[in-house]
Amino acid sequence: MKKYLKAIGIWFLIIPLAILNGSLRDYIIEPLLGNIALPLSGVILIVVIFIVAYFLIPKIGKCKPIEYLIIGIGWAVLTNLFDLLMIKIENRTLSEFFEMYDITTGNLWIVVVIVTLVTPSIVGKLKAEHIVENQD
Repeated sequence: MKKYLKAIGIWFLIIPLAILNGSLRDYIIEPLLGNIALPLSGVILIVVIFIVAYFLIPKIGKCKPIEYLIIGIGWAVLTNLFDLLMIKIENRTLSEFFEMYDITTGNLWIVVVIVTLVTPSIVGKLKAEHIVENQD
């Protein structure tokens, strides 16, 4: 259980970085680069998620592959719940939530969610030899 709480803590560290990325897109990248801002922001967020996970997933301790998968599923669910909460707070519609998943608009959100889902497993596999046994 302690591993999963640490994993949720890591996810909570990603949230302000994602919000900062959105602000960077809206106030700097979009005025400078126009339509490329949305996909570029998606790529930036994907890289940020991977970097955070790469350095912090090993702090959770040694996990089985299924545990990394559970962590990834948890992160993906939390990400979508957070977005739904933001849509509710901002008085936007549910259709706006689903529009984020339309890759034809240049929005890479579906890729971001998939990366969020698989990154713990990828990092776990990459860093397996460097992860020390967790002392629960």
